[in-house]
Amino acid sequence: MHNDCVEGENQRKVCDSCALMANWLELPDDMLEHLTSFLPIQDYHRFSAVCRNWCIVAKQKRYCPAPQIPWLALGETKDIKKRKFYNIMEKRHYYLDVPQLHGKVLCGSSYGWLFTLDRKLNFHLVNPLSRELYDLPPPPPFYEGHLDLFEHDLLRYLEAESDDEEAHGDLREIFEELQRCLVVKAILDYDPSTRSDFTAVILYGEDNTPAFWRPGHDAWTAITGLPRCLEDITFFEGKFYTVRSPIADNYSPIYTFEVGTDPKATKVKLQVPWKGDPNYIIEDRTRNFSTNYLVLLFGKLHLVERFVETSEHRLTTEFVVHLLDLEGNNYSTCRHINGHAIFLGGSSSPVIIDPSQFPNCMKDAIYFTDLAYGHSELYGAEDHGIFDMIGNSIVPYYPRDVFHHTLAAPIWFTPNS
Repeated sequence: MHNDCVEGENQRKVCDSCALMANWLELPDDMLEHLTSFLPIQDYHRFSAVCRNWCIVAKQKRYCPAPQIPWLALGETKDIKKRKFYNIMEKRHYYLDVPQLHGKVLCGSSYGWLFTLDRKLNFHLVNPLSRELYDLPPPPPFYEGHLDLFEHDLLRYLEAESDDEEAHGDLREIFEELQRCLVVKAILDYDPSTRSDFTAVILYGEDNTPAFWRPGHDAWTAITGLPRCLEDITFFEGKFYTVRSPIADNYSPIYTFEVGTDPKATKVKLQVPWKGDPNYIIEDRTRNFSTNYLVLLFGKLHLVERFVETSEHRLTTEFVVHLLDLEGNNYSTCRHINGHAIFLGGSSSPVIIDPSQFPNCMKDAIYFTDLAYGHSELYGAEDHGIFDMIGNSIVPYYPRDVFHHTLAAPIWFTPNS
């Protein structure tokens, strides 16, 4: 092997380094396997590229990679069709060549898996690192009036011989719009990498209707007994919970349901927040509208309100976190989240991070992505940042003009492979 060591004192130092590297390469496999448990996913893959033996050890996956800060899943490069991801902690982009993501809208992110939908309404669940894939049934029609669109026009569109811009131009435009807005959110109850009996749940259509699917099922099953305008959904203690947008009395109804042969929903008695309630201690501010998220934090269910002002831009002004007491039908407003960080936004499942494991992660903070997708011509696409709960301020984590993309808004993605 060619040696680049130089003569004299420097030669001795470099040769010592070479010898040390050789000793690392000779470490026993069980020790190497244990070392992989301390590596985040990007270093795990770098570890596997060192030599043939380390690659074999990494493929055994006897230890899971260390906890991982979510990446930001961005757009697709036009020239090489690679998907662009951003690692906040490293301040570095990764370009992944994953054919299963080409031309797809990312309409959900959960446990390191991405829900993808193309303009012919092919629906998939993909792990972009392991390349594992599940074929999902197409999302259900919006409502009865759209049955012809799904049952006849979609078949005619799929059977078109040509895929160029002129083929079925009117239908192409319709289904490209459906691709962007048909599925509002998609989540999983368990990681498909570890459990084969997982359930996928989506909010779809104009009314954000929930439906579920399990491996082996031929279609999505809609959940009955729920109102319109649902905003978020999560899995907690064996049940799914969903929240509706604030109604006339300024409280957000919460519902729960279990999936099965006869899925039905029930309303949780708890109402949060409510005008005039002395427990709601956050000062009233000028807000145009709010949206809600359900977040599992410290083993408890929380409701996170996001307040947005709309003027020349649509910009988030603050977040308010409420701890929900489902048994006592009460709630309390949190001034902080015990030094942790929440990653929120769009169709991705919330991710909770302990910043003590990541020195560059802000404590008592909410990292959020843009809500203006679909309205960028009116409001721009720059509503993303880090909300500091203690200082009640927002700072950026990425350039403001990044999110202009024709297919999809950015979402959080936690690498899992």
